[in-house]
Amino acid sequence: MKERKTSGMTSQKQIIIAGCLMLILVTCLTGLYIARRMQQPNRETQIAENNDKISEDADIEPIESVDSVILPEVWDENEVEEAPQVEPKQDATENNDMDVDVAAEEPAESQPVTPVGGSAVKVEPAAPALQFSGELQWPVEGSVLMNYSMDQSIYFATLDQYKYNPAMIIDAQSGDAVMAAAAGTITQIKEDAQTGLTVTMDIGDGYEVSYGQMQELNFKEGAHLDAGDVIGTVAPATKYYSVEGDNLYFALTKDGAPADPTEYLPQ
Repeated sequence: MKERKTSGMTSQKQIIIAGCLMLILVTCLTGLYIARRMQQPNRETQIAENNDKISEDADIEPIESVDSVILPEVWDENEVEEAPQVEPKQDATENNDMDVDVAAEEPAESQPVTPVGGSAVKVEPAAPALQFSGELQWPVEGSVLMNYSMDQSIYFATLDQYKYNPAMIIDAQSGDAVMAAAAGTITQIKEDAQTGLTVTMDIGDGYEVSYGQMQELNFKEGAHLDAGDVIGTVAPATKYYSVEGDNLYFALTKDGAPADPTEYLPQ
């Protein structure tokens, strides 16, 4: 009897424990259900917001690929374009005043300038047309040491040989003045081993005269000289005329060919 009573109490306890467990389980399930019901509106709101955001993103143009993107040019500090300078406009009155001032400041017509150095030094504003008159004057006063000779060779004492002579060798002293034999323009001034400092002048009609063994020139290339103007002075003779002594080398050409000066000089 006692054992039956004990087993009955145990069964009641088990039933009570099972009921409590069932009650707890029901309570938990009920709480979970209520919690889910409360979260459902929030989820629906979030889903709606996400849908709106997706629709907004769909309206945005897609990003171009990296290959199609054009990178901006790199600005170089050294390559700075200068802005064009715009001159301010001037009104008509200022322009008129400026024209009057410029006209007032214009210099008078230039006059030929005569440099210091005597009457023989002349600089003409423009060289006149050259025309050879057919007459020459003696460039220096002195005897003829060696005549022009292109028909036959003559003896050169310094060289100790016979050769043709395309010029006149006129006796002179170092420092003697050399005058232009005719009016003309200096076309060349050069240094020659045999004739020393040599001046060539165009005297017109294809004629040219050359003066060798010169020094202390009064003119430059391009200068126009009148007959009798002092070109310079006689220099000490070069080694090719050491035996003959100081002299003036005087040559005449016609169209580049040697000509005899004695045919045009006064006798």
